[in-house]
Amino acid sequence: MNELMAVEAALFSGGKALDATEVAEATGLSRNKALGALDSLVELYKTREGALEIVKLGHKYALQLKTEAVEYGRRLAPQEIPSYLLRTLALIAHEQPMLQKELKRKLGDKVYEHVGELVELGMIQRDRKGRSFELNVTPAFMEYFGINADNQNELKSYLEQALTS
Repeated sequence: MNELMAVEAALFSGGKALDATEVAEATGLSRNKALGALDSLVELYKTREGALEIVKLGHKYALQLKTEAVEYGRRLAPQEIPSYLLRTLALIAHEQPMLQKELKRKLGDKVYEHVGELVELGMIQRDRKGRSFELNVTPAFMEYFGINADNQNELKSYLEQALTS
């Protein structure tokens, strides 16, 4: 099996963003060879037509559906985050850092349960801030949704664009 095929198989099987070390361990390649193959695959996927792309998210790589193909895969893909949590999660992501009391004011008492579930899923972190908690999304949120944003303004812009497209 060639290196590109091995790395592509690792990304597909991983089902999440992987860094070069994780890919190297999964394929038996050296870290440098895995990194080279990852970068080659990113470029290869940019030139081919199809529903998939490989994107670099910080120092990790993810095999995912292109934005324009998501609607075709949505029906069959299992939804790991329940839909009732997505609105709460999107609001936190857009407004972060957001106080839990402000989230409660906007969405009601159900947010206490939602926040607990989102913390458990690793999508947000909750830090004490006075008599409330400050809520922020985690790197796992960015990885899960394939968002490559370096700051809050980029994240807000991404989320707003996703809502209008």
